[in-house]
Amino acid sequence: MEWSKIYEYAKLVPRGIPNISKIVSGIVSNVELKYGFLKEDERLEIIRRRIICEGCPFNNRNAASSEEYLEVTKGHYDSKREDFHCSFCGCPIEIRTASLQSNCGIEYWNSISKNTLPLKWKKYNGKEIQDTEDSSGESVEHSG
Repeated sequence: MEWSKIYEYAKLVPRGIPNISKIVSGIVSNVELKYGFLKEDERLEIIRRRIICEGCPFNNRNAASSEEYLEVTKGHYDSKREDFHCSFCGCPIEIRTASLQSNCGIEYWNSISKNTLPLKWKKYNGKEIQDTEDSSGESVEHSG
């Protein structure tokens, strides 16, 4: 592994330590998802989140060339990491989306940049319906 990759992962440790319970929860839920042990509503919520993240201009695959990312951050995303992750919070998308007690990684970006970008999804509290905004600012109703 290249030193630059190791450095990128090492920079995530201070952010991860205070969120260890959410990280462990995401890992456990991800395993439960793979083996069919999640409740149906939780399974659907994780899938819904992953679909949102797949099309998000702020995931590492899209942020490298996304005009929206460029406009918000004033630069293109550059990373040596090979995993599919959020360019704002740094979390692997597979784990972040499975952590049902977590909000979208944009929350971290907003906290360090003083931006107010709308979250793509929020903490899941069961079968409640929440309103969040899509990338155009339109209100979108969904479970979660």
